[in-house]
Amino acid sequence: MTSGLAISAFMPSITSSGIFSSRRANRGAEALASNNPFVGAMNFDIAAGQVTNAVKGAANIAKESKNALAAGIISAEESIKALSKSDKMLNGIGKVVNFTADHINPLIVATGAVKVACADDKLDAAVSEGLALGTMFTAEAAAKRFIGMPKLTKDPETGKKIAIAREGYYKKNPFLDKQAQALKDYCSTTKVLNKSIRFLPGTLKGIGFVLASIGGYTLGQNAADLILGKSDND
Repeated sequence: MTSGLAISAFMPSITSSGIFSSRRANRGAEALASNNPFVGAMNFDIAAGQVTNAVKGAANIAKESKNALAAGIISAEESIKALSKSDKMLNGIGKVVNFTADHINPLIVATGAVKVACADDKLDAAVSEGLALGTMFTAEAAAKRFIGMPKLTKDPETGKKIAIAREGYYKKNPFLDKQAQALKDYCSTTKVLNKSIRFLPGTLKGIGFVLASIGGYTLGQNAADLILGKSDND
């Protein structure tokens, strides 16, 4: 995998995982404050899994780069792995978090199910959570296709996530690609941020993905409120 493909593949994931992790940790804290430890623990677990995905993405980009920062990231990753292997408790936690990182969406659904089970009005909660998650996942899938995010899959030999070029999996977005290329060309010509600017398109894609996800979830919740006859004054 080339450095450009690594950046294009993993930068959106790093950005979105970082934002989602912060939101999930906040939900976990709110659940604990509401005396709901199960939902709180599951949200914290998802937050940890998303941090893990972000770190894995950064390490994948670093491995394609040849600089001191990249060497530091790779060295830190290897040190954590070595420490986990030598400590049974850390190794166990690492396995749980890695499993979560690879199964984020099913665990989000499971967290929603537990949330419903703990609700006072289970029917209303089920309708609200079901519609919200459904529209969220639909919005995320549409955003991936529209933005042109590369497909990530597992290497059958190593089990690690690798990137597959967009062609054949996602259509390019001519407008977005043209604007990103124009910005990179400008920065390369003027020597302004000409090294770090290559991370900007992927970062913007990650933010766009997050906005689509949040918007989809909110749309589903609002639709559920209409179906259930709820209003802001209730």
